[in-house]
Amino acid sequence: MNIPAQALALVAALTHLWIFTMESVRFEHPRVHAMFEVRAADLGAVRPWAFHQGCYNALLALQVFAGLAAVHVGAVAAGRALVLAAGASMLVASAALIAFDPRRARIKGLIGQGAPALATLIAVVA
Repeated sequence: MNIPAQALALVAALTHLWIFTMESVRFEHPRVHAMFEVRAADLGAVRPWAFHQGCYNALLALQVFAGLAAVHVGAVAAGRALVLAAGASMLVASAALIAFDPRRARIKGLIGQGAPALATLIAVVA
């Protein structure tokens, strides 16, 4: 994997760690749950779902980190496969979010999680 592909993969992974932080760590902060259009009165019901979703995002980031680590220890094919699998999952999740609620494209969809993943996939296969 070339350096630009690795850099883009790192950006995608860091983006997903940021999303994890918002969904799983800081969700109860008023600005954060407002970003997801969740009212304070609904936090008790929504919080477990947000935490769970955040964990998925963290796992995707960790998969990318594992792929990058594999590349750096010489297991390039395995690392590339991990980065491609995580990037594809990120992109599909982004598309699903946009399909469900197009208003989310700005916050978390195409720009938030889809663009870094798409750029990574293009750079890895190019």
